[in-house]
Amino acid sequence: MAKMHFKMMEFREAMAMFLKVLHVMSPVSGVGMISTLCIFLSVVYYIYLVPYQWTNLTLSMFFVNIFIAHWILVNTLYNYVMAIIIHPGKSKGQGPSKCRTCRTSRPERSHHCRQCGFCVLMMDHHCLWINNCVGYYNYGYFMRACIYVLIGACYGSLALLPEVVAYADNTSVMFFMEDVPNICVVAFCICFAVSVAFTILNLWYFSLIKSGMTSVEYKQLQAWKGATSPYDRGLKTNLAYCLGVRGGVWSRLLRPSYYIPSNFWTTIDLEFVQTET
Repeated sequence: MAKMHFKMMEFREAMAMFLKVLHVMSPVSGVGMISTLCIFLSVVYYIYLVPYQWTNLTLSMFFVNIFIAHWILVNTLYNYVMAIIIHPGKSKGQGPSKCRTCRTSRPERSHHCRQCGFCVLMMDHHCLWINNCVGYYNYGYFMRACIYVLIGACYGSLALLPEVVAYADNTSVMFFMEDVPNICVVAFCICFAVSVAFTILNLWYFSLIKSGMTSVEYKQLQAWKGATSPYDRGLKTNLAYCLGVRGGVWSRLLRPSYYIPSNFWTTIDLEFVQTET
């Protein structure tokens, strides 16, 4: 028994060390991977796709495609970077509930993040791809980034489709280097895979938003079949909250805009609760 207990202690120490290494390496494995992918797709776009569109499209359609591509790029990068650098919100010991881990009071809908080491306001999950928690102050940036990544992946798949059709016939309309893997086809496969993955992800989050709950709360409510979230304010109000729409001005989502969190999903006003951001 003592030997078994010693092995269990070794296993726990090894797992704790692995989690620490994973936490340190997450900027490299998550943000670094996405940065590398963005550089690769940008090279394919500017070196191969733009010349193809210049040659095969009318002048007006060429500039329309240039505008669409850069509109998607600017909005995606803005919301992604903001989701990384904006603190999700940390409780400073005020609220009706108490955390079992850090032994402090916290507002409703707050949850303890093991990776960050503190209670996150309205925590949804800890995201490896942004090396940050998704919470009260950056939830809107995360959702906007997911939407624009889906739009960008769909645009890339459609734009690169002529090369895939030509590649199936052992020809090429964009990539003319011999004895080298066709990186345009590789880029199409990446865009198509991302579009499928983010379609599923966005549908999943739409169902959560529609029900007025976070990912953490969904797992908690699974224990009670048929239970509903007390924070549901209706689809339109929920969408307005999570995307940062104020006063019914939905057009602000079409440009990089500051996300203003609101209290649609809480029964207390977090603006009057002392928080660290």
